[in-house]
Amino acid sequence: MKPVVALLVFAAIALAKAAGAVDTCDSAAAKKNVAWAKSRPHSWLADVEHKQDVEVPRNWCHIWETHGVDRLQKTIDFGRVLFTGDGLHPSVGGIVPGSGFAGGLTYNLERASESLPLRYSGSVEARGSYNRFWVAGGKVDIWGSGNSRDDRHIHATLELEHYELPQLSYFGLGNDSLLANKSLFGLYQTIGGGHIEVPLPAGLFIAGDLAGMHNSPSGMHGVLSPTLFTPLNTPALGVDTTYLVAGGGIDWIHPVSPRSQGFSSSLATGYRLFHATSGPYSFRRLDAIWQNRYNPATKADLGNISATIRFVEAYAPAGNKMPFYLQPTIGGTDINNVDVLRSYADYRFRAPNLLTLQAEYEHIIWGPFALLGFYDVGRMAEQRSDIEIGHVRHSFGAGLILQLGGLPVVKFYYARAGEGTHTAYTLNTNNFTFSTPAGVF
Repeated sequence: MKPVVALLVFAAIALAKAAGAVDTCDSAAAKKNVAWAKSRPHSWLADVEHKQDVEVPRNWCHIWETHGVDRLQKTIDFGRVLFTGDGLHPSVGGIVPGSGFAGGLTYNLERASESLPLRYSGSVEARGSYNRFWVAGGKVDIWGSGNSRDDRHIHATLELEHYELPQLSYFGLGNDSLLANKSLFGLYQTIGGGHIEVPLPAGLFIAGDLAGMHNSPSGMHGVLSPTLFTPLNTPALGVDTTYLVAGGGIDWIHPVSPRSQGFSSSLATGYRLFHATSGPYSFRRLDAIWQNRYNPATKADLGNISATIRFVEAYAPAGNKMPFYLQPTIGGTDINNVDVLRSYADYRFRAPNLLTLQAEYEHIIWGPFALLGFYDVGRMAEQRSDIEIGHVRHSFGAGLILQLGGLPVVKFYYARAGEGTHTAYTLNTNNFTFSTPAGVF
């Protein structure tokens, strides 16, 4: 029995030391908070900086005072504190597909109004990559009181951002473009505007958009023949465009009250007018995304199954054309980091009209890690009449997702079919996304 007693005593001592070490981390944080409270009054902005100054070291300390699986969990907690929440944070990841790894800083703030039933949250960010891609911008979200008892609110967003994207892939227009025709062009874009969303009964929302947008593409290079892509088959090649964008849409969710298990469905629609201030490049665009999600209501977590249908129709009035660099793409991941037909190269197919269907299975395997399985089909068309269910391209594969704060920050997948295989990853740690005007690409 003596070895057993000795083992129990040793385990008790180890647990006591571990508990004391954790208390040391928390005690140091508590001392900082007491000293801060005793000092002169501080502004709310100073309080934000103080909280971050306390929480980052405290969570870092907890990593080194734990072992095994606990240490991994504490590391995840530290990553959440480091990259999210109010205050100044590092921002890492990509900008658009092909940009390579990028890094920068983001500053987030959230505050409730003292006189009105409004809440404000804002973010500014600058991020650049080693191959000269960069983006900078700011965003303010305004949340007002809702007209229903399910805690839905009126939501308004103001945004301003600027992109410099020196190398984007282009293969030509249409569903039959050739992989061998891959070329590169640059795009410099500035967008500023606002979006408002108002809740209605029965899970409905009505939305409106108003924005301005300026685009400046750089020349095409890398083609096999200098005459392969011309203004005749590539609208607005080398032409700057400036737009006033206005529109709106109706969204629907079911059920209205969120739930973790069972069936849920959502439909998002938007119709926008892109009025060119000069040149024959005005167009109209209709977007619709219908998503269905099912999580079996069982004691064991069997994962989530989802199916998403996306439809885009764009057309230009008589005498006008839609610039090629504003036409949506499928294949790999598009410029808004939406991945569909993942076995193909990024931006592989480009045209004004598209129809896609995605089926995904996601299952959490431990903590923030989840497995992903998927099957994608899609088709592009230069004319609306050419969109059909037949003759679609498809791909399938599997991947791994890492989530922080309930949002996916790292996604790695392997896909095959179509033109071969494609292994890719997306990484995005910030909680600020550029989205005005929604559905530009």
